[in-house]
Formats: sequence, C-alpha cells, structure tokens
Amino acid sequence: MDDLRDFSVTSMRALHQLSLQDRTDLSALFQAYIKRGCELLGLSIGIVSEIRDSRYTVSAVEGGGAAIRRGEVFALGETYCESVVSKRGTVALHHVGALEKMRSHPVYLGMQLESYIAAPLRDGDEIVGTLNFSDTQIRPEPFTMEELEFVELMAESLSHALAQDQLRCQQGQNYPAREASEALFEAAFQHAAIPMAIVAPNGRWLRVNDAVCDLLGYSSVELLGMDFQSITHPEDLDKDLAHVQSLLCGDKNQYWMQKRYFHRNGELVWALLAVSIVRNADGSPRCFLSQIKDVSAQREAEAALQANRDELEQLNVELAELARTDGLTGLSNRAVMMELLRQAHGSCTRSGEPLACLFMEVDGFRGINEACGHSEGDALLSTLAVCLRDVVGGKGTVGRYSADVFMALLPEHGINQALQLAEGCRQAVASLSELPWPVTLSIGVAALMPEEGASLPDTDDLLRTADQALYAARETGGDGVRAVRVERAGLTN
Repeated sequence: MDDLRDFSVTSMRALHQLSLQDRTDLSALFQAYIKRGCELLGLSIGIVSEIRDSRYTVSAVEGGGAAIRRGEVFALGETYCESVVSKRGTVALHHVGALEKMRSHPVYLGMQLESYIAAPLRDGDEIVGTLNFSDTQIRPEPFTMEELEFVELMAESLSHALAQDQLRCQQGQNYPAREASEALFEAAFQHAAIPMAIVAPNGRWLRVNDAVCDLLGYSSVELLGMDFQSITHPEDLDKDLAHVQSLLCGDKNQYWMQKRYFHRNGELVWALLAVSIVRNADGSPRCFLSQIKDVSAQREAEAALQANRDELEQLNVELAELARTDGLTGLSNRAVMMELLRQAHGSCTRSGEPLACLFMEVDGFRGINEACGHSEGDALLSTLAVCLRDVVGGKGTVGRYSADVFMALLPEHGINQALQLAEGCRQAVASLSELPWPVTLSIGVAALMPEEGASLPDTDDLLRTADQALYAARETGGDGVRAVRVERAGLTN
C-alpha cells in the first residue's frame, strides 16, 4: 500500500515537472517524457510513435540499443501497438510469452519483449500515434491501475502538445497566404474601377478607393474627414438612413438604392449604391462595405427619353384634337358631330326625351367670297362660330357641317325650344357690329319626338328633315327659321 501511495505521489510530481517543459520543441519533449516514464515504470525501453496509413514510425526512443532507432518505419501489424489501435485504448501486458497467440508475434520473436504498456496519442477521435514502454523482463505482477493512469495522463499531455504544434504550423503556413491575400485585397480595393468605400456604423468614411475620389471630386483625406450624410441629397437621405438602420437592427444584410451625391463642385452625381454590412464575431456591426456606380449618364438619358415621350404624348393629344376639330373655326368637325348625333340618338331612345338638330347656313356666302376674297370669308366664318357657340352655350353642341353650314345638336329640346334657340342664333348674327357688312342666317330645325310604343326615326331621318327645313328657310328669301317634326311615316310642317 505504501508503494502504491509513493508511486501516485511521485508520478504526479513527474507529470507536473513534465508539464513545465518547453512544448515548442517536440523532440526534446518526447525524450523527456519517455525517459521519465521508463524510470518510474521500471522498464528499459520507451517509444513515442507516429501512426499513419498503417505505418508505424519511431518519433522518439529511449533504450533498446541498436534494435530500435528514431525514424525507423514498421508495418503497424508487426508492432504490439496494433492492439492499441484495434482496442482504441490502453493496453498493458506483464508477461507476453504467457499468451499463446503472442509467442509468434514478430516483436516477440525478434526482441523477446515480455512486458508492455501503451496508450494512444489522439487528434480528436483519430489515433495518430502511441506512447509505449516495454522490457525483456517479465513483471512479477500486472501493471497497477495507478501505472495505467500515469501512462494515459502522459499520453493525453503529449496529444495536447501535438495539437498545439499542428496549430502553430498551420498558423505559420497561413501567415504568408493571409499576408498575400491582404495585399491582394488592398490592391484590388484601392485600384478597382468600381468606386468602393468602407464606412463606419455612424456613417463616417473609413476607407475610400481612388475611384470614389474621382467620382465625388474629393481627396481621400477630405472624405475621411466627413460622413456620407453630409454629401447626400436631402431628398434621398431619409430613405438611405432607413436602409442603414435595417442593417444595424439585423433585419437584412444588404440593400440597393439610387441616390444623389453632391460633387465637390456642387453638381449632382446620380449613383446606384449597393451596401453590405460586416459584423464582428459576436454579431455586432463592424462596418459597411459600399459600392457606388455612377448612373448620371443613364439618368440623363432616361430624363431625355421621358421628355421625348411627354412631347410625343402632347403631340398625340394635339393630333387627336385636330382630328376632331375644324381647323378654321375651332368647332367640332363633321365626323365628331356625326358621332355625337349617334350617341344623342341612343340616349334619346333610352330616355324618351326629344332631340333637336339645327342646320344654319350663311346667306349669300359665295358672293361674299367672290367679292371680298376667301380670307375675308374665313374671318367671317370664325366670327360666326364664336357667336353661335356663345348663344348655344351648355344647351348643346355647335359644329361645322360643311363650308358655310353650321350644325347644332340640342338634346332634350323639342320643336318649340329648338325654335327659340334658332331664333336667338339668327338675331345674334344679324346684330354683330364688328362685321363690315350685314350677315344673315337661314336656319332649318328638325326634332325627334319619341312616342310610347312607336319606333324612333333614325339619325338619317333627322338630318334629312333638318336639311329640308333649311331648304324651306332659304327658299323664302333667307334670314329666317323653319321647323319640321321628324316622323318615320312622313314629314309634318
């Protein structure tokens, strides 16, 4: 019992002392471990091995003479350590020769190793080597639990040392690559054709490349002394800041928008802005990576195209109006009046209300043209158009039917109402003071009077009747009004 207590105390002290060894020199560390292990276990041979692809390589050796040398490679199956890999744990044999299956083992045949204890060296779940001790002498008693734990603790400590060494190697290998990558990023960032910037969460510029300076007209020193808000157009700033806030809150990781910057010379620069957020390891915002594409030329082209579209639309409106308007008088032309007549006739049919039509002809207009010229005749027609439109007003629509004939449509007007309005038109023209000579009108009036149960005469009947009424007014010497009520079966004066 005292021996066990002494071993526990001694082994713990040994492990503490070994833990203070320089762990950057693996060769010296291995040698210190196997030497101390041989001393405490009373065994003559100690080995640290590396196992890879079923090959067993001696990384460090204590004792064994010329039979075992550092760097030697064996097939894993030709070593006692094969059982460690198979078991994936510690193996301890105090009398190998007592085991019939081991007496034919290559190691036993070659070196007569009777006692053996070993623990695996691990990299995560993978066994990458062993720490093993052996001797040609048979141990009188099996290895104690304290001795097994001692070997396992040494193996665990060496596994940590191997992992740390591998990490140092990876860091050393990655440093040149990281340095080259940073240099490549720096060059790509600074000389990129696309304007790029790194911006702090508060909006201040942290890094800008040459293209940003060229786009905005500021030097890098000037930009780094300000924030993006100070050169953003006020009408775009609220939208931009709302996007920034959504990045900071974690609602999204990037955004795009068109916005305007103020160039150093005061001009506006239209840009397509793409922003991504870069976060720290804990998820907190670190900075924004911004890419800025100049779209000023595109915006100017779009504005010019829109102006052309607006102009074309206005021209189309004007052309459509011209197609509906008499060019001389500005009144609705004959085609429009015919369409209005069809619509009014349909309404009259549905509602049962009357519909009247006036034909108004300038008396002696041909003689006026021959005596005064066509320009004077045109001026006369324009003056009459204004007069007739004023008299009819909102009661109906006045249009030019032919050269010297005006037409008026009077919805919901019967014969008597139409006659009153026609007489008003005749008197208004006759009293025009601005004309150099007296002008009179002959006016024919026709009206549709729907009757319950009877079919309504069509538009041709109305026009034909109004024309016959005009003829009657003209035949009586002009400057008069004649009216006819329209009936399909015949005409009634």
